[in-house]
This record gives sequence, structure tokens and C-alpha cells, in this order.
Amino acid sequence: MTETTAVSLEALRTLHAADLADRLQRLPAEEACALLRQLPPDTAGAALAEVEPENVPEMVAEMDPRRLADLLQRIAPQDAVDVLQELPPGTRRAALAALPAEVAAGVRSLQRYPEDTAGGIMSNRFIALREDMTVAQVRELLRSRAEQERTEDVAYLYVTDAGQRLVGIVSLRDLVFRRAERRMGDIMNRDVKHVGARTDQEELARQFEHYHYLGLPVLDEEGRLAGVVKASDALEVARKEATEDMQLMVGLSGEERALTPWHKSVGRRLPWLYLNLVTAFAAASVISLFENTIARWTALAVFLPIIAGQGGNAGMQTLTVIIRDLALGELSPGDGRKALLKELMLGLINGLAIGIVVGVAGYVWKGSPTLGVVAGAAMLLNQLAAALSGVMIPLGLKLLRVDPALASSIFLTTVTDVAGFFFFLGLAALALRLVPS
Repeated sequence: MTETTAVSLEALRTLHAADLADRLQRLPAEEACALLRQLPPDTAGAALAEVEPENVPEMVAEMDPRRLADLLQRIAPQDAVDVLQELPPGTRRAALAALPAEVAAGVRSLQRYPEDTAGGIMSNRFIALREDMTVAQVRELLRSRAEQERTEDVAYLYVTDAGQRLVGIVSLRDLVFRRAERRMGDIMNRDVKHVGARTDQEELARQFEHYHYLGLPVLDEEGRLAGVVKASDALEVARKEATEDMQLMVGLSGEERALTPWHKSVGRRLPWLYLNLVTAFAAASVISLFENTIARWTALAVFLPIIAGQGGNAGMQTLTVIIRDLALGELSPGDGRKALLKELMLGLINGLAIGIVVGVAGYVWKGSPTLGVVAGAAMLLNQLAAALSGVMIPLGLKLLRVDPALASSIFLTTVTDVAGFFFFLGLAALALRLVPS
């Protein structure tokens, strides 16, 4: 018995849209599509809006364009755009053609903007008022639109002029406590914070995080009010950016999920694994330069992973702090030197502290004071290299206008492995010349 037959349609209808989407994504694409056709349009549309983007194309592949259009017009326009952009061009055009003209126009207006900008995130559902409207008139307007609009999303009302240019903002609190005859022009706040439609989503999320807005109006290229970004949308952007940065740091695409089909995951992971293989060969080549040294002093092999591993761990600590501050805009271009000096100081202190422990361990374990000195000195030098690379790699990528999180950990571990092996084996080779073991 499949999960589809085990659960009745009536039971599925009672699920929250996010839970229903999760259920659909765990089914074969054909069964999920069949369920979407059978469920009521409101329920199916809400669930489709919650489906992970990469699962959308297969889930609606066999769906009639008119049915798909029926689902799309029942969800927020920005959600409809998110669904449409995942579809093949032919399916997208067919679905758009089947939408009512007014809905299609709203969707097309949002499609003008890249998905990682304020215009690509905003909702074009907002309430615009005129300056000469009274509090009583606005209250009546809200009551009349309560059945048509998702009023729970309304945090602010926006006042525009005849050219749809934003001139002020009115909070719901003002409508409750102001006298009914007061006009919007008298009670509105004219100092309105806003963003342009082309504003990058990371900058948008930073503004919400820093100023704690409930919503931000978005203006188009002509300065007209085009839409509104809600705090919940900005929170979702911040979550996605954090997930993407975390995945990019270890060489993932930033788009992978636990249930992503394996054939898609292979294409996203394998290139980075090949890059990691190249860097591993680079570290191995350093070891090969000192084969004779290792042959003469076999105890060195025991300490190689310790030196490299500690350097990698320390470097990742630095890297995580720097990338986090860059992502949140807390590290300005002029702060790079201060951050570098701080991390080098930490590298020096940590290197001395850990190097002493490693040196004593080398002496006690292998009975060789020379080995202890070499291991301790290599640990100190590699901690400094880790601090330097942990700052310079993300800042260098940022300077090149590349995402600082882009496989930074792969580049970092390459530096700490190569540097750690070189310092340790190079110092050992020098010690063998000066103090034969």
C-alpha cells in the first residue's frame, strides 16, 4: 500500500500547506501530480507554493496548463513567480497564457526583476492611499477589502501622489487612535525608509536585521511604489543566505537539500570534490619532497596530521567569523587590517600555547627534545598561516567580487595542509643537518 492510498484526500486537506508540501515531496512525482489535480484548488495552490523549487518541475510536468494556472492565481503573485521560474519555457508560457489578464499582468511585472533582488522578493499586494483621505474613509476601505486581501500581512499603509510616488506611511496604530476626520496628509510619517527594486537581497536582509522593520516599500526605477517586502520575507532571505554560505564553504551548491535527487547532487558535489582532490595532491607533493627526511626520522609521520589538523581547525574558526561579518555587513573595507592584526595575534597566542603542548608531547612520547622543538615551532607557524589565510581568502574573494563563502574551506585547508607539512618537514630536515638523530 502506498502512502497515497493510505491517507485519504480529506485528511490531506486538513494539513497545513507546509506539511502537505512536505508530504507531496516524499511521493513519486506522478503520485504528487495526481494529488495536486484531485485536491481543491486553494489547498493545492497553497501547497505548491511551499514545495522546494527543485521539485516543482517534475511535480507539475503532467499537469494541464489550465489547472496549473488555476492554482497559481490562488497564491500570492510573488509565490506564483517563484513557481513559474522553475518551469520549462513552454510550460511557463502556457500557464501564463491561461491566467486571467489582470493576474498575468501582476505576475509579469514581478518577473522583470532578478529573484535575488528586492523586486524579486516583494509582494505587489499593498494598500496605497491618497493624502486627502480621512481616517474614517481608510477604515471603511480596509473593511471592504478584508475579504479580498490577506489583511494579516498588512503592517503599514502607504500614501502616494497622483504619479504613484511614495510620499508617506501610516501605521495601523494611527488608524485606531486618530480621530475619524483626520486626513492622511496630516498624520502620515513623511520620513519613509525604502529600497530600490534592484537592491540585492543580502543588503535588504541587513537593513531588516539592523533597523527591525516590519516592512519596507520598494520603488521602481521611476521612483513609483512597486511593492512591499515584509519582515517574514526578509527572514526567509536571511535563512537562505546563511544556508547557502554554509554549503558553499564546504563546496556545495547552496541549493541542495536532504531529499534532493541523487543525480542532481552528483553534478553539484563532484566538481568540488575534484578540486579538493587537486589540492590534496598539492599537499601530498610537499610530503614527497621530504621522503628522505621521513625515511630517516619515521616519528615525523605521527605528527603530520596533528600539525595540519590543528591549523585547519584554527583557520576555520577565523574563516567563519570573517564570512559571518561580511555577510551581515559588519566588516567594512577599512576594517580588514584590524581584523588581520587581531587574528594574527590570536594565531601567535594559540600557536605558542598549543605548540608548547605538542613540543612536550613529542619529547615525552618519542624521547626526542629535537622532535619536540620542531613540532612546537611548526605548530606555531601553521597557526599564523591559518590566521592569515582565514582573513585573506574571504577578503580576497570579496575584492574579486566572488561570494566569500565560495568553497573557502577548501582553499583554507589547502593552505594549512601545505604550509603545515612544509614547516614541519622543512624544520625537521634542517634539524637533521644540525642535530643528527
